[in-house]
Amino acid sequence: MSRPGRRDSIDFWRGLVLSFIFINHIPGNLFEILTPKNYGFSDSAEAFVFLSGVSLAFAYANRFADGRAAQVIQSLSWRVGKLYGIHIFLSIAAIAIFATGATLGQDDGLMNVHGRELFADDPWAALAGLLSLGHQLGYFNILPLYIVLIALLTVQLSIARIAGPWPMLAAAFALYAAARLFGWNIPTWPMRGTWFFNPLTWQFLMATGLASVILLRGVARPANPPLLVAAALVLFGGALSVTDGLSLLPGLQDWTRGWADLDKTSLGLGRLVHFAALAYLLYGLGVAAWFKKWPIYAPLCLLGRNSLTVFAILSLLAGVGQVFTTILGHTAALDMLLIGSGLAILLGAAWLSEAWSLPEAFDRARLRVGHR
Repeated sequence: MSRPGRRDSIDFWRGLVLSFIFINHIPGNLFEILTPKNYGFSDSAEAFVFLSGVSLAFAYANRFADGRAAQVIQSLSWRVGKLYGIHIFLSIAAIAIFATGATLGQDDGLMNVHGRELFADDPWAALAGLLSLGHQLGYFNILPLYIVLIALLTVQLSIARIAGPWPMLAAAFALYAAARLFGWNIPTWPMRGTWFFNPLTWQFLMATGLASVILLRGVARPANPPLLVAAALVLFGGALSVTDGLSLLPGLQDWTRGWADLDKTSLGLGRLVHFAALAYLLYGLGVAAWFKKWPIYAPLCLLGRNSLTVFAILSLLAGVGQVFTTILGHTAALDMLLIGSGLAILLGAAWLSEAWSLPEAFDRARLRVGHR
């Protein structure tokens, strides 16, 4: 059951995105073909960040605007601390999962990719890098992005309160453009490089989610036919490209990637335009309302309402899935077992989280700390 004040449509989309993330984090499984990354330039990462901006706007924008900025900053600080703790736990648990898999499966390759090799070669340096967010594991690197974006949210809320949502969005785009132009990103350490998800560019998508809530609050659902048609054409073009023209135009995808600015690390403009078209079309057509009659709607809302718990567990389940598929190889039976049982576990965990009111327990603990 939805909690008072929550918006089921946001929970529905977030639950769907989490399901796609779980499937995509076990690469090569037979269900992967069903996920959006195979039919367009953007993928679940854009949706995850945008929906985070939307949900945070509903949670904090009004409170920040009416003078409760200190309360909002305290709440966001608590959230950042919680995310940091979960990120460290998940990363250490992931190393344990892959190290165990490498030992039992006699496959050293499990510890030689995605930044895990540093834990085998120099564990103390790896631990120091992990604790400083300077070293991040592949498939376990979106929470550090989210931590920085929430920290930047207080600045974005301040600009929106003082100057309005459009100047806030303009400032976010200016930072995005400067980071793209000058190559700004956060360096990694001790392995030399930069963050896979550049917070200085991805913050623009978070700001877009925040601005959309402020600008559209109280406004009727947009249904501009020319814009809806334009959005549909963008999505059709993206699908045509990534499928090589439904396999009729070999090389089309490579040709498109050569000019469409689709880099994921820096959130290329091609990805931004594609996601904006997708979000506008889904919102403008009220697609979430169509799914309310379907049995899948309530379970996906359940996942979305408990997104942090679900994300943490799916990350670990996906790690286990990667170990099994690396050692045993992909078979239809194994893929169905991993994905089917994994989704069932996620639903059970979401139900338990809601039944035990874990989010409310965290909130009560935060309030007690704040009142000391």
